[in-house]
Amino acid sequence: MYEHVLAAVDGSPVSLRALAEGARLVRLSGGELHVITIVDRPLGHLPYYAKYYDAEALHAAALKAADDILSKAREVAEEYAVPATYQRVTMETTGEEVADRIEAEADAVKADAIVMGTHSRRGVHRLMLGSVAEGVLQSSKRPVLLVRDQ
Repeated sequence: MYEHVLAAVDGSPVSLRALAEGARLVRLSGGELHVITIVDRPLGHLPYYAKYYDAEALHAAALKAADDILSKAREVAEEYAVPATYQRVTMETTGEEVADRIEAEADAVKADAIVMGTHSRRGVHRLMLGSVAEGVLQSSKRPVLLVRDQ
């Protein structure tokens, strides 16, 4: 069954609902939940943007936001009393895709499945913003459970 489930959360209500679904899967199988949130690299590390932004302050704020997201995720997962790990994952290179990073983390924890929320954007919004969920779905070697935004 699913002994290791990776849940990628961004703090949105739909990602926390997806986390709850992952916790249910793990509870049924007696497995472990691995919760991650992605911390993007701030633009301040690039020379052009460094003139306008304090990269250190932006990065500190991003880490604080990630810790807050993981704190909310911990509250959700604890309701299901399942073993869980929590990790903030920092993007390693400029231009790295979030979907690829999620897949790499799933490989690292030997996840049997990935759960995540999708904001169900369509048309121009999806084209302009991209879809992390779609990227994971297309690139993953394992089952992906997507929970839709209502």
